[in-house]
Amino acid sequence: MLREHGHVLPTLKLARALTAAGHRVEYLLTPWWRAFCEAQGLGFRSYLEDIFPAAAESAWARMDQATREADAEQRRDARVRWLLAGGLGEVYRAAAPDLILGDAYDVSIPIVARASGIRVASLSPSCFQGREPGVPPLSSAVAWGTDARARAAAEAEWARLAEARRLAADAWYPRYVEALLRVYAFPRDEFSWEGAIAPDFPRLPQLILCPRAFEFPRELPARCHDDIASLTVVDSPVEPELAELLLRRPLVYCALGSQGLWRPQHHDLLAQVSTLARRRPELAFVIAGDAHSAGALAAAAPGNAKVVAWAPQHAVLRAASAMISVGGLGTIKECLWHAVPLVLVPQFNPYDAQGNAARVQHHGLGEVLTAAEFLHGGIEAALDRALAGRYAAGLGRIQAQLRTVEAGDRGVTLVERLLRGESLLGEDG
Repeated sequence: MLREHGHVLPTLKLARALTAAGHRVEYLLTPWWRAFCEAQGLGFRSYLEDIFPAAAESAWARMDQATREADAEQRRDARVRWLLAGGLGEVYRAAAPDLILGDAYDVSIPIVARASGIRVASLSPSCFQGREPGVPPLSSAVAWGTDARARAAAEAEWARLAEARRLAADAWYPRYVEALLRVYAFPRDEFSWEGAIAPDFPRLPQLILCPRAFEFPRELPARCHDDIASLTVVDSPVEPELAELLLRRPLVYCALGSQGLWRPQHHDLLAQVSTLARRRPELAFVIAGDAHSAGALAAAAPGNAKVVAWAPQHAVLRAASAMISVGGLGTIKECLWHAVPLVLVPQFNPYDAQGNAARVQHHGLGEVLTAAEFLHGGIEAALDRALAGRYAAGLGRIQAQLRTVEAGDRGVTLVERLLRGESLLGEDG
């Protein structure tokens, strides 16, 4: 998987279930992740040790933004050179897996696996992001619908994406992908640039770590299989000071997810929520930022707010009456598990958040603010609507369906069929 918590965490439940079923599962990640995988009781295989040593990834949290981004860019470029020189193929051949489950957002995985003669399937930590006629891109806020106007709006969004890609053809990422395709002689008819966020591989079976209930009510491509259990409910210890605040009601929780360090624009949201907490003393607030923002915000926080660099999310959600989020799918699923209404500000997440928010709106699970509404203080009115109970019915319905999915073993069944060499095309598992 990509080296991000939002991509790794949703896979843990499937990895444990496969291990319990007697399979040997290894995560292929950079050295920093070794302790994490071992703490989860999961297999680990290190790679890119020279480019991403554990000390380098640990140091990012202590760097200022410019230094951190420059360092990450240098390491990214070194990884690209390593990939084009055949480094990943050597790793795959040494591991000799029967099956690779590869992050849907990392194009190198299926390209190199095919050249190495290793069976591969795509594993998506998000909703399906490939091109579908009449369905808005996952990166778009356009509402889904079956009427001609809605379908035309969706097609216009895909056209806008295609034009943006044409204009950016000389940027590093398109050049990198095209180089991979050339070096590994990957068939062009098995590759497509028509993905909302990343290129797509239209012949590759895809396991989607998201409940069907959260999707728009439409059929996915036959190669896609959702309803894969992906939620691990962790009961982390709660510090006494935070535990005391969790007893207060109504409680509002605001968290940035795992990307706050790389998206300083998120800090505007934290600052506005902190200001809101001061204005609304009858509400209690837990605000989870990051190592760079939490200290300054905590010093200025009112008595009804607790600012932390990390929060035990499930413990807070059990007590929360609403959550303010940037729209990452992992956080949304955890809110759905606890039936907590959402207030989303998706423009701070440039990838799948807009599409996630469109699905939240479609199913009646919470509020979504536009950039203009956020800029003009609309978050307070949106929070009040979320606290008023208007989303209880939608949340209860999706919660029940999500918990049914999480109790199942569909993921293991599908993976074992792939291991036997069976096709999943057109079958729902």
